[in-house]
Amino acid sequence: MDTIPRPPVADPDTPLHAVTFVVIDVETTGGSPATGSLTEVAAARYRGGELLGTYRTFVRPDERIPPFITALTGISDAMVANAPRVGEMLPSLLEFVGAGVLVGHNLRFDVSFLDHALVSTGREPTANLKVDTLALSRRLVRDQVANCKLGTLAAILRLPHQPSHRALDDVLATGDLLHAMLERAGSFGILTLDELLDLPRLIGHPHAGKLRLTIRLPHRCGVYWFTDAAGHVLYVGRGADLQTQARTHLTGPRRGAPGRLLRQLHAVEFRECSDARAAAALEGRLTRQWCPPFNQPPKATRRRARAPVARTSEVSPETSTGPRRETVTA
Repeated sequence: MDTIPRPPVADPDTPLHAVTFVVIDVETTGGSPATGSLTEVAAARYRGGELLGTYRTFVRPDERIPPFITALTGISDAMVANAPRVGEMLPSLLEFVGAGVLVGHNLRFDVSFLDHALVSTGREPTANLKVDTLALSRRLVRDQVANCKLGTLAAILRLPHQPSHRALDDVLATGDLLHAMLERAGSFGILTLDELLDLPRLIGHPHAGKLRLTIRLPHRCGVYWFTDAAGHVLYVGRGADLQTQARTHLTGPRRGAPGRLLRQLHAVEFRECSDARAAAALEGRLTRQWCPPFNQPPKATRRRARAPVARTSEVSPETSTGPRRETVTA
């Protein structure tokens, strides 16, 4: 079977500039793959903001193209009369896409037709990781535009390419939009592929603005602690990946103790540790020393007063990799 293999993205440090994105768009005879067919497919490969290549082909559908579709897209029966059937087209498309991360505007629509074509010709559906620029734009620029249609965004953001309901034009406009969204995502410290995939959920959180507090946390083992505006330690935690672990608080419950913690959060400090054992030892010592309220059971929280944040000398380097301690404030 011909398949689109899943790209190797297990490493959360995969930087966005090293990711191959494949923007895709399809034109069809209708709104559902159950009743419609592909008429045109286009794609473009990008890496590091550079356009690496494009792909475009007409596809001969199983039925006549409805007049209203011809009026919308400009694609007529005569234009697709000598085009390959979907089964003949797929091998070249699969080769072009390869292991790239699929990107589209309302990508679910395009993938539904692509997966239907793959399955109907005896192939596996797409396994690629996917990024939807519609979801990104709803999180990053929704308050700046009347709606998040591709044409509206292309006009308001003054993208170099404008969509036209033709596959390649729409692909190039979507590629421009992707890079505009990546630039905005960078202001939230979204620098890796894993973070980008999680961005719609992260930015949807009411305290998403505090993502910036975690930008400087490394993807290394260590201990981190949250403080309020007065410098009181609110919470001490540890993780094999400091940045990823600290950001889990920004996707957690919005009510109760997690919500109160985030409302009070003003700064994030951390210490790198040599290994998980050293991190566990440092976390335990700091928790006992500071008695952070959000590390305590509810009753203990009410009994204990919060301790002020420790000075540098109060954090012994004996269980860490060195004297480094960083502070990130709102």
